[in-house]
Amino acid sequence: MKIKQRVILAGAGHANIAALRLLSKNLPDAEFVLVNDGEKAWYTGALPALIRGDIPPEQAYIDAGRLAKTCGARFIDAKFLGFDSNWARLSEGEPVHFDFLAISTGASLDGGVKPIGEFLRRLERWAQMPRPDIAILGGGAAAIELALALRIRLSKKARITIMASGTILDGAPKPVRQAVFKHLNAAKIPVLPKMPLMMDEVLRAYTPEPVLRVRETLQLESQENVFATGDCALFPTKLPRSGAIAVRQGRTLAANLRRALAGQPLRPFSPPRHTLAILSLTASTATAWYGNHSWTGRLAMALKTNRDSAWLTVGEPPS
Repeated sequence: MKIKQRVILAGAGHANIAALRLLSKNLPDAEFVLVNDGEKAWYTGALPALIRGDIPPEQAYIDAGRLAKTCGARFIDAKFLGFDSNWARLSEGEPVHFDFLAISTGASLDGGVKPIGEFLRRLERWAQMPRPDIAILGGGAAAIELALALRIRLSKKARITIMASGTILDGAPKPVRQAVFKHLNAAKIPVLPKMPLMMDEVLRAYTPEPVLRVRETLQLESQENVFATGDCALFPTKLPRSGAIAVRQGRTLAANLRRALAGQPLRPFSPPRHTLAILSLTASTATAWYGNHSWTGRLAMALKTNRDSAWLTVGEPPS
């Protein structure tokens, strides 16, 4: 009897979820194992709505165990610690052998919003404080969404500051940056180049540089049967740090896992020239841009809500 090859998907990141969903439509003759630290695969795109109180927690994550079962894979509830040769090291149990490994664990960053369960507990504590002082490090979309959502959740009693040494939303069209500053000013959230003194909490809302160097095929430079995607992967050319890129990588990952299992040549990941970005401003308003084209208002938020719902329920979101 032929022994099936084993594919371990380490981490329920965007790319691994997209790849697993695609593979499940015509599952190759192999054993697929999804490893994640907890059954809740939190979706960071829904975090602003969750912080504001627009949605309950159960509408902000994918049940990773249920997803694996639905897609014909086995689920292991454990933290992925790394690998040695062809063995994955996990926080629970013995190392697990693999023929192919796909890592999509995100970036490692202390002091941010992850793990989200712990962040939500901190949020409840801030809500009980008479005047919490919170500094947010970073000048990207994550920092802005976090600051504006915290203002709504904690009301005017909180002191919220964004600390960014460079340009806010560098690379975004001018109308987008204008809309963002308009909302930050209305919410009385200053953007400062230096850390204010005596802060109660400091949140890091930026993505550190990835550490896993990959080839254009998403294989590690150091081991060809190991793939890495998303924020943990350093691609040969600089890529935007976004869920849209990770989902597209997931499509290439799914195709390359099929090819690798069949002993066929792999194909490179071709980054898109532009991706659609949507930044949540309030419960009903967002700003969106694609290349140099942008728009702000309820339509942008309706599009974001639709895409978020698609990701959390059925197939992949549109790119």
